[in-house]
Amino acid sequence: MSDKVKVEFIYELPYSERLEVCRFLNQNNKWEELAGNCMQFTHTEIEQLKRESNPADELLTAWGHLNHTILELFVLLSKVHNYEAMRPLKKFVDSKYHPLILIGESNLSAFFNGKVLDNLKQNNNIIKKLIDFSDEVNDNEQNKNKNINDLVSKETPPCKPKETPHCTPKETPYCTPQETSKETPNLKKSNEEDKILNIPKKNTNESILNSMKGNLDTHLPRIPYEELAKATQNWNRANLLGSGGFGVVFKGIWKNTEVAIKKIEPKGADLADKYALQLEQSFREIKILNSSPHENILPLYAYSLDGFSPCLVYQLMQNGSLEDRLRRKNDSTPLTWIQRREIAKGVARGLQYLHTLHSNPLIHGDIKSANILLDKNMEPKIGDFGLAREGSSDDSFKVSKVQGTRPYLPDDYIIGKNLSTKIDTYSFGIVLFELATGLAAYDSSRPSNKLLKEYIDSFTIKRLELIHDHRAGDKLRGIAHYLIILGKWCTNKSAHDRPEMSEVYAKFKS
Repeated sequence: MSDKVKVEFIYELPYSERLEVCRFLNQNNKWEELAGNCMQFTHTEIEQLKRESNPADELLTAWGHLNHTILELFVLLSKVHNYEAMRPLKKFVDSKYHPLILIGESNLSAFFNGKVLDNLKQNNNIIKKLIDFSDEVNDNEQNKNKNINDLVSKETPPCKPKETPHCTPKETPYCTPQETSKETPNLKKSNEEDKILNIPKKNTNESILNSMKGNLDTHLPRIPYEELAKATQNWNRANLLGSGGFGVVFKGIWKNTEVAIKKIEPKGADLADKYALQLEQSFREIKILNSSPHENILPLYAYSLDGFSPCLVYQLMQNGSLEDRLRRKNDSTPLTWIQRREIAKGVARGLQYLHTLHSNPLIHGDIKSANILLDKNMEPKIGDFGLAREGSSDDSFKVSKVQGTRPYLPDDYIIGKNLSTKIDTYSFGIVLFELATGLAAYDSSRPSNKLLKEYIDSFTIKRLELIHDHRAGDKLRGIAHYLIILGKWCTNKSAHDRPEMSEVYAKFKS
């Protein structure tokens, strides 16, 4: 890949190439297979995308908000055999992945006859592996796709099968894809093959877990996995609360106490790297929540490491996430303006605590309404510390990778990769906008200004009342205006012009 090309993430894809990719994906609605089988969009989300004039572009935008890369898209397109859409992405992908297009276009025989071999000599390991298996591949068309998919299986999650007998997408978007394991005829297995294809050994996950256990210093109780299975009625799906990229969450009764249990589930041996990341982030969360208890931080009660799936046990938040309450999931009662102000105040208090507790601030890194949980008294608790990092006593420092949720992140972080407490301040400002308007941080149905920050900035101060959330009532509606003005302060374009969270919290006390 050329040194001049420094484009990694979906949202960095230049307009012309993105337009070309979307053109191929929109043909015969090819984007639907990509969204449903590989990107794991729910049935409801896909139906919403269908109503868009350019559904492929909206799909890439939504997926890009989760910081997915062009390489991931390139690999997923090969898995659904959409090779035309891969071509515009080729210049942004390392040349060792270019054979995905060659093989997909049925040029395998030319590949092995040397017609394109000279152009790929720098990829010795891949070429050697393909040559070693050329006979088997030519004997069986199915093997052709299997070999190259194995080469890149660690880069992206496996696509979901089109039919999952135990899950209806429309009703339960949390269902884990069913494992498929078809033996490929005539395909020789060997230790050398595993080494070349980077296939981890069966005990890799256990090794990762054991290596991390030794670094865990906590006073939290460590409990047997069997206790949690019993607490959830053997992981009964009736107790399922939700699901995310790192596992599923169940409601349970443990020690006569209602709890939420996050079960970290590896998706197969080929995703050992992803599983290692899940464990690393979970161990980080254990350490942080153990060392930084606060009334506005989600309490972690215990953890379990002895079962097949490591688990974290939290206090149950009876009123769910702030995001769900603002969207009125399950027809919940709308939040009043007083409740919204107190929620904002509580989150600000929790963040200023994290930023000032130690000599170096603790940066959450993923503040959003989905990670703000509400207890039975509507008291907010900040959750999901998997991306939290210790900051610098200086204003900011460079990071190698942008993490978080795109609509809640400022440009100085996305483009400049400058991490500081001002990232949390900006994200909190977007949450303030959500509280004031009831609108989502990103909405593909808006003709323009799909980001909530852009949408609010398009209104003058005098016209802001037009976007106040009328469901909160007319009493004390001035709170909405105050939340927006405060949100604008927090979301200043320049990090230098954004306040520290201690300053923001002071505004709620005055």
